Amino acid sequence: MPDVPTSNPEQFYQGAPVLLVPDVSATAAFYGSILGFKSDPGTETPEYTVVWRDNAALHLAKGERAPTGVRIFFWVRDVNTLYEEVIRRGVAIDVPIETRPYHVRDFSIRDPNGVVVVLGQDWD
Repeated sequence: MPDVPTSNPEQFYQGAPVLLVPDVSATAAFYGSILGFKSDPGTETPEYTVVWRDNAALHLAKGERAPTGVRIFFWVRDVNTLYEEVIRRGVAIDVPIETRPYHVRDFSIRDPNGVVVVLGQDWD
């Protein structure tokens, strides 16, 4: 297993996927209202924006059609609490929360573009 992320990395300190989506504003609104991400004020345009929550960033760029075959995994500190938050917000759960055989507890939802968003944490 690779090293656990640190607050003082040697070189790489964050990954930030870029999704090409047909409606940047609607996608940013989904990540904000459902997962608590906030838009980066300097990047909000109909063509491009960045949404953040803690150390997780997601770039959204205008594309002709929804992405296909994309899955994004976000490591979280408390997956059980986040699962309850997402359910309270009325989002359809794609894959219910469960502890997987590979020692990760996770669940999945889909964003408005059909992108699978997996949220999980290490679990023993």
